[in-house]
Amino acid sequence: MKLEDYDYIMVFTSHYRALYIYDRLRVKKIKTKLVTAPNKINISCTQALKIKEDDKETIKLELERNNIFPTAVFKIIVDGNKEEYELIE
Repeated sequence: MKLEDYDYIMVFTSHYRALYIYDRLRVKKIKTKLVTAPNKINISCTQALKIKEDDKETIKLELERNNIFPTAVFKIIVDGNKEEYELIE
């Protein structure tokens, strides 16, 4: 099983916020993936958004425009066939 090529994962305070910003980014043709938040980083919502390094600044601007801010942002560290997470924001 190959892990997908995403660099960060963002968790949000609610399912609605994660879904809303995912939809806004999808409309703008920014590749993201809406996923179930891993248990290791599940803070308050079961949804998370995986993003790429190249899109990080664009996504940050879109979050600000929509007044939606992630609870936390983690760097995805691939270790063999599993992912580890390092808190960065």
